[in-house]
Amino acid sequence: HGTAITRLPEGLKVDGNLDLSGTGITVLPESLTVGGSLYLQDSKITCLPDGLKIGRNLFLDDTEITCLPEGLAVGSDLCLKGTAVTSLPEDLNVGGDLCLYGTAVNGHKAGKLKDGDYVEGEYLYADGILTHVRKTRTIGGYTYFVGKIPGKNVVHDGKHYAHCEDLKGGIADLLYKSAKDRGADQYRGLSLDEEKTVDELVTMYRIITGACRQGSQAFVDSLGDALKERYTVREAIELTRGEYGSDRFSEFFGAA
Repeated sequence: HGTAITRLPEGLKVDGNLDLSGTGITVLPESLTVGGSLYLQDSKITCLPDGLKIGRNLFLDDTEITCLPEGLAVGSDLCLKGTAVTSLPEDLNVGGDLCLYGTAVNGHKAGKLKDGDYVEGEYLYADGILTHVRKTRTIGGYTYFVGKIPGKNVVHDGKHYAHCEDLKGGIADLLYKSAKDRGADQYRGLSLDEEKTVDELVTMYRIITGACRQGSQAFVDSLGDALKERYTVREAIELTRGEYGSDRFSEFFGAA
């Protein structure tokens, strides 16, 4: 922001936010992909490419923009404060709020993105996030939405969505979400000699202790070649002693 930049390269993909506020940029490339928010306040921008999709927020405050392009979709908030925009395209879709303060727009409303909205080859809106989608694959009962931005993917099990870097991580999050719906009581009365897979145990541990996926996965990864495919609950209790939430985990099974 605030630099002398006047143009962006074709094919630019930004994982997070792109801040172009206060720059002399006037147009954006047709192929621009922004996974986070796009900041254009006080810039020299005059038009936006047709079909622009922004993962989070789009800020156009106090710019010379006079109209919005067809096919614009914004995952969170769209701010047009202080612009000369007088109307909105009929196919505009916004996931969050529409800020029209200081504009002449009157009586126009944007379409509201809903969880699960999907446009093939363009985007999926889920859990309040617009993900740019390149293609989909069906794998073992899961729908895998492959993102246009590397590492920005989504997995769907028919009920829950999980944003992920890869399919394995996404499935692990879906298992957690499904188990969380049922609560920790589903594990009451489980025998200490009951065997579970590593993924099942990680889900159980997170539900009972509140541990995060990243921390749990880091612990599993730290076991290296010593990692087994299955463990008993008793083994899991001993293996995790001293780790975050281990006291709560062992107490839950009366093995403190």
